[in-house]
Amino acid sequence: MNESDSSEESKLPMALFTVEHSSKKRLLFDVSSRKLRGVSSSAFPYATCAFENGGWLLILQQKPPDFKQQAVFLVHPSTARQLDLPPLSSSNDGLFVFYVNSHGAPLVVARIETLSFVPTVHIACPGDVYWSVYSYKQHDTDVDPPACTSRAAQSGFLGKIPEPVSIADVALLGTQAVCLDANGEIIVFDITEMTWRRRMPVVSPDSGFRQYTRSLVAADGEVLLVSRPRTMENTFRFFKLDMEELEWSPLERRELDDASWFLCKGQSFRAKEAGKRRVYTFDGPEQCGSKAEASVVVGRSLGLNSVANVYAYDLDDGSVEMVIPESIVKEESHWVRPNVFASTSAT
Repeated sequence: MNESDSSEESKLPMALFTVEHSSKKRLLFDVSSRKLRGVSSSAFPYATCAFENGGWLLILQQKPPDFKQQAVFLVHPSTARQLDLPPLSSSNDGLFVFYVNSHGAPLVVARIETLSFVPTVHIACPGDVYWSVYSYKQHDTDVDPPACTSRAAQSGFLGKIPEPVSIADVALLGTQAVCLDANGEIIVFDITEMTWRRRMPVVSPDSGFRQYTRSLVAADGEVLLVSRPRTMENTFRFFKLDMEELEWSPLERRELDDASWFLCKGQSFRAKEAGKRRVYTFDGPEQCGSKAEASVVVGRSLGLNSVANVYAYDLDDGSVEMVIPESIVKEESHWVRPNVFASTSAT
């Protein structure tokens, strides 16, 4: 991995922009120093960064000339180490997470289908030649049907055809992939035990996915949710998940102090920022509720361009700042932790 114009190490997540998929170069923006620099790698051409954990990047790299297949691998920019995974068809959509053990070694990768009749996860380990498929079955759940006075009604509940599952976002907590369905249901899959949990919370963070954007954040041993009206400029609500009950509760105001949020579908972060209470996104007020951000989905065809910037929403005074002086025409954007590109070792 090569870098140019290195700056002082940041403590906040950094924005990784793909300007041209065929290029070896990506742009890295530091929200702390407000500096933009280039990073280059042989892993970058025709590639998507799908997830980051423990300094490793999960890369999906589509292969020319027909782009029907994509290589899947893990790369560690600081050491230039690469671990191969089974390939995927370029038509496969999904959200990815992977588990890293206490020694920093990635062990299990999961691809969560974003649209399916039942929750479905594909699992592979570095060196595997195929993906194993795990689909949710009714007896996997630990949630009882609602109390009914009629056995026929109970039977109807158990036998009804479920609605298709549409996964809005995912967060990884330890070995548990916590998924949020567009209808608000929480689906948890343990990627090492291959077990499911599923529940519709009683507490709803908002009035519905059509009116609100929702982001999951794994931070400090908790799964958090950020909800924002699609038609409002700077109105955010914050919740934390009880992992035992799979139930939401609002975050207290003091829990929002000295913390900033970095939101992006597939992987979001929370980081300490002294004296600040901000939310950083890639979409501005005029884009809120538009299809600009939703058009960039892991696994779909390349070449979807849109104008990008970093927007800082101040939770105290309600202001919105466009952080980069000039917007970037990009094909993709993603948040990564600052230590990922801290080294200058070459690939």
